[in-house]
Amino acid sequence: MEKEPSIRDIPTINKPIQDIQNLKNAKDALPLLKPFLKQFGIEGDNIDLELAKVEALSRSAEELASIPDRFNDLFAERGWIIYELMNPEVAKAAIKKAESGDIDGAETDLVNYYNDEKVGWNIKNMKRVDAFSARWHLAQKARIDYREARYHACVPVVLALLDGIVNDAHERGRGSKLGFFAENANLEAWNSISGHSKGLKALAGVFNKGRYKTTSDQITIPYRNGILHGMDLGYDNKMVAAKAWAALFSIRDWAMKAEHGLLDPQPPEKPITWSQVIKQISDNGAENLELSRWKPRASKIGQDIPATGGPEMYDAGTPEQRLAEFLSIWKNPKPNFRAMADCIVLDSNDNAKEMPRRIREIYNSKHLMHFEFTDISDTASATTIIQAMLVYDEYDARVDKSVQFIMNNRNLEGGSEIRGKAGSNWYIRFWNLV
Repeated sequence: MEKEPSIRDIPTINKPIQDIQNLKNAKDALPLLKPFLKQFGIEGDNIDLELAKVEALSRSAEELASIPDRFNDLFAERGWIIYELMNPEVAKAAIKKAESGDIDGAETDLVNYYNDEKVGWNIKNMKRVDAFSARWHLAQKARIDYREARYHACVPVVLALLDGIVNDAHERGRGSKLGFFAENANLEAWNSISGHSKGLKALAGVFNKGRYKTTSDQITIPYRNGILHGMDLGYDNKMVAAKAWAALFSIRDWAMKAEHGLLDPQPPEKPITWSQVIKQISDNGAENLELSRWKPRASKIGQDIPATGGPEMYDAGTPEQRLAEFLSIWKNPKPNFRAMADCIVLDSNDNAKEMPRRIREIYNSKHLMHFEFTDISDTASATTIIQAMLVYDEYDARVDKSVQFIMNNRNLEGGSEIRGKAGSNWYIRFWNLV
C-alpha cells in the first residue's frame, strides 16, 4: 500500500531538517576537514559552530515539523486545517489538548483564537491575493457582522468570498474557472502547507458534503450546500463562523501561488558540495567578524541627514538615499511604477513582472506633494527603520500621514546582507502601508 504523503515532506519544512542533519554530519566530519580548512586560512580550533546545540535544535525542528500533519489528522474532519500564517503555538496547544482526550476543548480554543483582532490581521494579509482586492469591502462588512455576533449574516458572505477567490485564482493558475466547492477544482500546490493534499482538498470535501434534509439542529461545520440552499438552519453560531474565516485565510498561500504561476514543482536546488560548505564556513567567519564590529549610526535628522530632498542629497548606498529615490519617483506627476518596483523587497511568492501593476493599484490615486524624514534608526546590520511624514492628495483631499518604512539590505541573490557589502542594495519592505 502506497504511503500517504506527509506535509512534513514538503521542501519548506523538510529542508531545514535536512540542513540540521547536514550540520550533524559536518560535526562528525570536522576532524577530517581541518587540513582542508587550513588551506582557506581557517584554523579549525577557532571555528565556533555551536555544535553542542545541534541535537537540541534537531529535536525542536522535528517537533515543529510534525505539527501540520498531527493538526490536520486531528481536526480536518471537524473543519479546521493548518495554514502558513496560523500561529504554530496555537496549533501546538490544540494538538496537545486533543491528544489528551479533550478535542472539544481544543476546538473551543481554536474558535477563541479567531477573535476580531485576529480576523482583521488576517484580512490585512489577504490583500496580497489579487483576487481578494475586489472583495475586500465585503470581507470588512462580514468582519463587522462577526464582531457583533451576527453569524447568520457573516457565514454566507465568507463562504461566497472563499468560492469566488478560488474561482478567479484557479483560472489564472490552472486555466479554468472553478470555485472552492467545485468537484474538479485542483486545490493542491507544490511546497505549500495548506495546498497539500491533506489540506484544502480535504477541507473542501468536508464543507461540500451533501445536505438533503431541512434541519434546525445546531451544526458545527459550515456545510456550504446545507447553508446556502436553506437546509441547515442551525448555522448561526460562532464555531461555524470561525471555521469559515479559517478556511478563507487558509487559501492565501494557494491563491498567491496560483496567481504567480507557482502551483507546480519548481526546479530542484543543486546539491551542496564539500568545497561550498568549506567556503560558506569561511564566508560566515568573515561576516561574523564584520557583524561584531557593526554599530548603529548616531545620526540626527536635519544635521547629519537631510530631512527631505532628492536622492542626490543623501550619501550613496544608504537606506535613506534609497527611500528618497522611491519617494521622489512617486512625487513625479507621472510616476514610473516600474522604477518604484525596483526599490521593493521581492519575497519568494512575488512575481517581479506583476509588481508595477500592484504598486499602481495603491499609489496611482495618491499624488505625493511632500515628504520629510522624522526619524532614522539602524536596528541591525541589514535593517534600518525610517519614519517619514507624507503629505499627499487623494481624491482631492489632503492626507498627512506618518509612515514607518522598514529598509532591508539585500545581496544579488535576494538574501539579507551586511550594509556596505559590494553588490548589495537597500530595498523597502511593507511598501503598501500608505
